[in-house]
Amino acid sequence: MTSGFNGDRKSAGEAEEQIREAKMLASRLQRAINTGRSTQSKMREVNKFFSHHLITKTASILQIIDNLAKEARSIAIKEDFNRIYIKLLGIFNEFKLMEGKGYETMIRSGIVVDVNKLNDLIDIDTDLSTMVVLLYEYVEKLSLKKSTKVNERKEILHMLDDIVFTLKKRNEIIKIVEED
Repeated sequence: MTSGFNGDRKSAGEAEEQIREAKMLASRLQRAINTGRSTQSKMREVNKFFSHHLITKTASILQIIDNLAKEARSIAIKEDFNRIYIKLLGIFNEFKLMEGKGYETMIRSGIVVDVNKLNDLIDIDTDLSTMVVLLYEYVEKLSLKKSTKVNERKEILHMLDDIVFTLKKRNEIIKIVEED
């Protein structure tokens, strides 16, 4: 009985640490926007934190999708979940690439290259985070059901399409800043 409590306390402690770290990184971003100054190492930390969040959440979604595919009652449903899994795996790999590319590209010689592009990147990353969390919640809810409907699997694919589109916008912003 005690070990369960300790596990809950550990989880709460980890959550509190993540919240503290997120607040610190948000503060760094706000300072960079307000002053127009930062360092690449500070922005790299923001990138690592954000990509870690997306990678972790997406790995959980992949696991749920894999379980749904295994539990599928028909070949057609299994194939749908396999398509979803493959598309999500591509997104997962994009999130892994994000760790090395993003906020630090916005800094040159300690100065924010373009504050508007930095704001755009923050907005896009906020959207990505929200979409991934919503996808996780949706898939988690589906995993509690005995079966899934075609429109529910299509909804997952639409959500993945939105994430891919947003990732493309993110990559375009970074490319524009790198070329300047």
